[in-house]
Amino acid sequence: MSAHDPVEVIRHDNAIVEIRLARPEVRNALNETTALALTDALQAAADDPSVHCVVLSGDGASFCAGADITEFEANPSTLASERLATLFTPALRCMTEMPKPVIAAINGAAAGIGVAYVLSSDLVLMAHSAYLKLAFIDIGLIPDGGITWHLVRRVGHVRAFELAATAAPIDAATCRTLGLANHVVDDESLRDEALRWACMLTAQPHQAIAHTKQALRAAAFSNLDTTFEREGRLQDACKASPAFAERIAAFRAARRR
Repeated sequence: MSAHDPVEVIRHDNAIVEIRLARPEVRNALNETTALALTDALQAAADDPSVHCVVLSGDGASFCAGADITEFEANPSTLASERLATLFTPALRCMTEMPKPVIAAINGAAAGIGVAYVLSSDLVLMAHSAYLKLAFIDIGLIPDGGITWHLVRRVGHVRAFELAATAAPIDAATCRTLGLANHVVDDESLRDEALRWACMLTAQPHQAIAHTKQALRAAAFSNLDTTFEREGRLQDACKASPAFAERIAAFRAARRR
């Protein structure tokens, strides 16, 4: 990574890739260059068969302060919908559709569109000092990047409306209570904990992890009968995998002891 690269990619030996936003001087706000680099890094991880887990984090005191308003103010004629479609939606869709878990490690603030990357992850770890802030209403906008879709499904309309309409910071403990985060950890151990979870996930059968993610993501759009059918189809694929035979053999051996 050069001194000017806005996104750092760190490859670990155990099939884990860390993707770190690297503009700490602006709290990792997403300008066009950073947003596109983040998309490229996520897509590269998704396409690489040797990668089995992605950890997304931010360098410095914040995870992501949202969109870089100074850059967007310089192009006031550009439609917000166009910027969303070109700069943010591809990365967010990649996160939800890639057949590998994405872990978000949240330090400091995740604000604005930064919250969309948190909610699009499969597992969320937050430092005690971290918080989410739906800052859109503060500048006369609505939550975007799929935030409304995720939020109303996690917390219901009444709470989602309050969070979006007030833009009050949501501390880490509250995020966990509301189902917006899995775990809250000490600030100094956040990265280690994220990598520990990544190691745990990469130790699981990769096909089963991929199909578990696929089944859960698709269930949000499906009725029960469709879910039954999809689970059966994916289960057949898992059962036909070498990992299933190996795990069953190990289970039987352990039971005979």
